[in-house]
Amino acid sequence: MIRYLDTSAALKLLVQEAETDALAIQLTAWASRGDRLVASMLLLTELHCAARRRRELDPHAVQAVLDAVLLVDIARDDLLRAASSAWGLRSADAIHLATALRLDADELIAYDRELLAAAQDAGLRTTTPG
Repeated sequence: MIRYLDTSAALKLLVQEAETDALAIQLTAWASRGDRLVASMLLLTELHCAARRRRELDPHAVQAVLDAVLLVDIARDDLLRAASSAWGLRSADAIHLATALRLDADELIAYDRELLAAAQDAGLRTTTPG
């Protein structure tokens, strides 16, 4: 199974929040079953930028999260789909959704309500552990 990890979920692995433990447990369970955790290279940019903005984020922890994810390049078609969509999302969220759809992900893991709604409208199953 291909599970696409959005930045809203990845950040919960770096900042202790109510959903952090449930997300970590669920990701471990999926990994033990052989599910693939993927994201676009945009996740790398967003997490490193967040670490520079929020000094409490440990750069080593950021890299550990990124090492657990198969990062795929953003395709030109992802950018075109995000730009022409009627999703009403912020650019980064639209790019993540377009990439997840191109990869034919089975599920999107996210906590951003607008992104979750747009993904469901696009026919993608979503999950928000915790």
